[in-house]
Amino acid sequence: MISFVAHLLEFLQDRRYPPKQMSRVPLNSSPVSCYCNGRLSSSHQRFIESFFSSVRRATRRGLAILAVLLIGFCSTGYSETLRIVVAGDDRADNDHNGFNKVITQEISDAVLKEKAEMLLWTGDLVNALKGDSTTFESELTAWRDAMKSLYDHGVLVLPVRGNHEFVGYNPKDSNHPEIETPHAEDIWNKVFSGRYALPTNGPDGEKNLSFYCVRNSVLIIGLDQYRNRHSVNQPWLDQVLKDNKRPFIFVYGHEPAFMAGNHKDEDVLAAEPSKRNVMWESLIGAGARVYFCGHDHFYDHMKIVRANGDPGPEMHQFTAGTAGAPFYKGGPYSTADQDWTRSQVAHIEEKPGYILIEIEGNKATITFKEQVSAGVYNAKDSYSYTAIAP
Repeated sequence: MISFVAHLLEFLQDRRYPPKQMSRVPLNSSPVSCYCNGRLSSSHQRFIESFFSSVRRATRRGLAILAVLLIGFCSTGYSETLRIVVAGDDRADNDHNGFNKVITQEISDAVLKEKAEMLLWTGDLVNALKGDSTTFESELTAWRDAMKSLYDHGVLVLPVRGNHEFVGYNPKDSNHPEIETPHAEDIWNKVFSGRYALPTNGPDGEKNLSFYCVRNSVLIIGLDQYRNRHSVNQPWLDQVLKDNKRPFIFVYGHEPAFMAGNHKDEDVLAAEPSKRNVMWESLIGAGARVYFCGHDHFYDHMKIVRANGDPGPEMHQFTAGTAGAPFYKGGPYSTADQDWTRSQVAHIEEKPGYILIEIEGNKATITFKEQVSAGVYNAKDSYSYTAIAP
């Protein structure tokens, strides 16, 4: 940065451009790097050439002002600020339209208060008991309509399916046998269509179910885990990660990748450990450091590294099924996953809440905020990391 400022000052003094020692970055360098190690990327080199050409007749004072603005733009290499809310599991009894309207409204309001551009919902929007298609459609429509203020404000609302958007349950049967909801996928696609449609870049057979979106230095991937139970479309995920290299990668789905303390291994992605491991390694290899999920109705922050050989970078699983569904009690982690060392960073029960992701330059901060009173949510757990350009 000091070298870059010196080049600008040199130009301001004697109008020489370009400085001989200012070199270009190769064309295959990271598109998020604006200026580093005394070198400019080709795109920013062209920008500065055009910039100085257009202001050659400007006064030195005016040029200095513009140069300061340019320095502010280039000083970090990551120019944007982005805020994202993550929440999930607000399903409730049918007499409440299938979801907890009070907490859902509070979280919707919080999205606007946080000035978030996106809401990532990790599934279990509603609770269509007994697999009733008519009830499921009316409940899902009511949930979508409850988010009207977000749609109206241009917030990108990106839900993925949970098990309650896939099957129903008989509340009077303590064994909780699953009851298939007829046409559940068609109903989902009907409700989330038009202005409410999700990105249509998912794999064949999973359009509007799995998807991704890119926002500057951020790649967001929503994963459906019910077209292929307890697993994801790995070839599609691999291709998305390959084609959209970004410093920040945020992946979310309904089920924890690793048992988080309530649902057993057979009820989460650990039910298919080899497939789960391939997915997890693909995220590590692409530079992801976090995974968001729900399913368990509490907050659990887990750190995961490889148990054998190179532990690799830390991955963090954030389970936050805290949007108003009946609370669960946590317990010890499963002992079956011998390939991974898992440690609990934080665990919070019986508190509604949501996760806030904040991108500031090359730093991501992930904060869980719990309800302390009606409509008031305070930070209780936080994790930050610095991105490295892919």
